[in-house]
Amino acid sequence: MQDIYQEIADTINQMIPEEWMEFYFYAQISDTGGRTYFYYNTPESPSKYQYSLEIPFNFSINEDTFEQMEDDLFELCEKMREIFKKHDQELWYSFTMSVERNGKFKIHYDYTDWFKTDYLFDAQKIIWKYKYLGITPEHPNDQKVIEKYLDEYPDNPI
Repeated sequence: MQDIYQEIADTINQMIPEEWMEFYFYAQISDTGGRTYFYYNTPESPSKYQYSLEIPFNFSINEDTFEQMEDDLFELCEKMREIFKKHDQELWYSFTMSVERNGKFKIHYDYTDWFKTDYLFDAQKIIWKYKYLGITPEHPNDQKVIEKYLDEYPDNPI
């Protein structure tokens, strides 16, 4: 598993076109598909996080190369999930990996089946950004998503 974590971190490092302080990577993988993305901050703007899917639009980066690295991240996460299956471990629904520039990292696995809840992907992302990036939503409807989530899931599993 350590090798896969390292490959994920190395791939993300290659995808970020500027100096970064830390990044938060999210993967949602199931038998029917999934998605990955990450946010990172820079020394110049430590409280502002850049969204991975905006990188090709904000920097002069070859979109095909960037998309291939996105596919590589997804495949690494699928490989990780297969290792869990192979070893009869409980399958996670999603995981978050945070990495600091100095190499310190944390992994959090979430076993909540979000497909069986009222939380669509956009709501899950609002919750995730709130938990990991400390971003409190400004829009009242998004704030209600956080309130509802914290009422329903006081252990904050995402």
